[in-house]
Amino acid sequence: MDQKTVKKINITYLLCYIFVPLAVAALSVLIGYLCFKDGGAGAVICFMGGPGVAILWWVFGGSLIYRIAKKNMLKQLGEMGIDCRQIFYSDGCVVSMDIAQGKIGLLFFWNPFQVQVVPAGRVTEARTDDGAGGAGFLRGTSRVSFLFKIDGITIRVNTFISNQRWKMNDEKVLEGISKADLWVQVLDAARQQGAGA
Repeated sequence: MDQKTVKKINITYLLCYIFVPLAVAALSVLIGYLCFKDGGAGAVICFMGGPGVAILWWVFGGSLIYRIAKKNMLKQLGEMGIDCRQIFYSDGCVVSMDIAQGKIGLLFFWNPFQVQVVPAGRVTEARTDDGAGGAGFLRGTSRVSFLFKIDGITIRVNTFISNQRWKMNDEKVLEGISKADLWVQVLDAARQQGAGA
């Protein structure tokens, strides 16, 4: 398991996530058109039901699966004998670090069925990205994260994210930078163990 390349996206899951609800919606509309040409309650159910279910799936399905996967991750890591007291939940990624064993556990939003455990020695770079942009009084950020590379694959874990720009000295931004810096230090401590590198 430790020698596999980190996989951020499960292509099969992503394609099913997009196209299965689309097919259900199309089939529902087709059934409504073919079987209920005169209208009525059946037509309304077919024309509204399938597309409605598809929209609900796209809005809530991925988040629900990811939430369940996050709960199962702790159990799986425990069964593998990995200490998961150092864990960070981000919007698209969960990172767990076992410093004593030098192991990193990863779970990604678009690959929720696979908890990946890799030796911290495979991390080649770890740094904080404050996302700062703009000049003068316009200088600010909408995302703070820590980044690390495993086998050349960059993994970004957000510690602060917003849909608007915040000043660099704002308390929330500073807290995000502090969290990112701390996790870079934790990553470096795990890398120093170098277990299985």
